[in-house]
Amino acid sequence: MHWIWPLVARLSNNKLCVRGPGQGGAIYLTFDDGPNAQHTPALLDLLKAHDAKATFFTIGRDAQAHPELVQRLLAEGHALGNHSMTHARLKRLAPAQQQAEVKAADAVLQGFTGRAHHPFRPPHGEATPSMLWRTLRGQQRLVLWSVDSLDYTLEAGAVVQRLQDWPLSGGDILLFHDDGPVATEALAQLLPAWRSRGLTLAAL
Repeated sequence: MHWIWPLVARLSNNKLCVRGPGQGGAIYLTFDDGPNAQHTPALLDLLKAHDAKATFFTIGRDAQAHPELVQRLLAEGHALGNHSMTHARLKRLAPAQQQAEVKAADAVLQGFTGRAHHPFRPPHGEATPSMLWRTLRGQQRLVLWSVDSLDYTLEAGAVVQRLQDWPLSGGDILLFHDDGPVATEALAQLLPAWRSRGLTLAAL
C-alpha cells in the first residue's frame, strides 16, 4: 500500500477507504477476483464455520456466470463490492472506458442487491485520477486495504507465517483472493488465532 492512500483517505473524509470502523476489535476480510466455482464454495464453508463475515469484490462477468454463488454469499451475511466488469488494467484505458467497466459491473450487481452503486476496488489496486475524482465527488466509494496477505504469490504456510503475528488492530482491511485455494487454506489456521486475540470478523 502506497503511503499516499492513507493521506488521501483522510482528505476525502474516508470516501477513499483503507481502514474500516475499529469498534469491538473488528477487522475486515476482503476477497478479490471471484466468484470462482472451484474455490469460493470452500471459502464460504470456512467463513460460515467460524461465524466470520467478509466483503467480496466480485468481477461482473464472473458474477453473471455464477449467480448462485453471489446469492449464497449475500444470504450468509457477506457484503458485495465491485471489482470491474472484466478485471482489465484500468490505467491502460481511457477514462470513459474505465467508467464503463465500473458501471457495467454495478449493473450486474444491482440485479442481486437492488442498489445502483457498490463500493469499488480497482483491479490490482490501481486507482487512476479519474477514479479518485469520481470518489471525491461522492459518486462511488473506493476501497483499498491496509494489510496485503500476498496470497497471490505465497503458499498457504507462508501466508500464515506472515500474518499470524501481524499486529492487527481494529479497522484493518485485509486483502485476499477467492480465485485460488491459498486464502482458504491459510484462513483455516488464522481465523481461530485471530478469534483468540479478541478480534472479530466483520463485513464492510
